[in-house]
Amino acid sequence: MFSKNKLAAIRSLVADGCRIQGDITFKDGIRIDGVLVGSLQGELADTKNGSLVFVAEHGTVSGAIKADVIIVNGRVEGPIHASRMLELQPKARVSGDITYAKLEMHQGALVSGCMIPLLPVKESVSKALLETEMVAQERPQLAGHSESSPSATIALQGSSRQVERAQNA
Repeated sequence: MFSKNKLAAIRSLVADGCRIQGDITFKDGIRIDGVLVGSLQGELADTKNGSLVFVAEHGTVSGAIKADVIIVNGRVEGPIHASRMLELQPKARVSGDITYAKLEMHQGALVSGCMIPLLPVKESVSKALLETEMVAQERPQLAGHSESSPSATIALQGSSRQVERAQNA
């Protein structure tokens, strides 16, 4: 398992041979051994253990998963958002973007999508500033704006999306 901390108790089950179509909101933990076509959303748990999703080896989820702790050893087709930790076990097959605070990925797990760490605020600000500096170095002058133009200066101080908006304007 990912850590020595206790995980939320599994109180819900989509059993092997069962297929559910629709979104599921749950408390504590849920185990998917069957097929779910829809999203999984963990509610704020009453305990410090948070919400838990476990997609077992033969389980499949076609839709978004959002919970505190997510453990995958089956198939997920859709985005995953693990606010505390994500464990991808050896038979995990994920097609979709993954957002996580902590990650454990076992040998054999496959991911087709972006892996985006949830950074603390201080790191996020530092990363945004670094990206802005890189954009400023790559595009020292915007089309149609002189270097002294206030709009070019403001755009270069913003994110890369702001620079693209300024160019398209």
